[in-house]
Amino acid sequence: MKKNFAVLLTVALVCVLSLYAFAGAAEQPLSVMGGEPVVYDCNNGDEVVARYYMLSDESLRFVKLLLPDGTEYTLPQVLSGSGARYTDDIELLWWIKGDDAYVEKRDETGEWRPLYSECRARP
Repeated sequence: MKKNFAVLLTVALVCVLSLYAFAGAAEQPLSVMGGEPVVYDCNNGDEVVARYYMLSDESLRFVKLLLPDGTEYTLPQVLSGSGARYTDDIELLWWIKGDDAYVEKRDETGEWRPLYSECRARP
């Protein structure tokens, strides 16, 4: 009885290890895709540069924003009712819909305030 149990346990262990090895071989490492710059001209003459990225399994999308003052932000995409919304929910918000976009920043009281508005992607 002990010998049969040991054989069954060994077979089960080999099967489990084989499944893990097969699953690991089928998985591809994640990579980052995208990154081409999109320049947005805003109503006050400023320009904002956005580079949009996503992971190869599409589990995460994010944007790197370069603001006119040279400050750069990396913001994850979050749920949006319309368009695409990127924010850290602490300091900065980037919202796009089609070719239009705007930037909001939190003030010292925690309220969102427009920073760059009426931004439009260059053709």
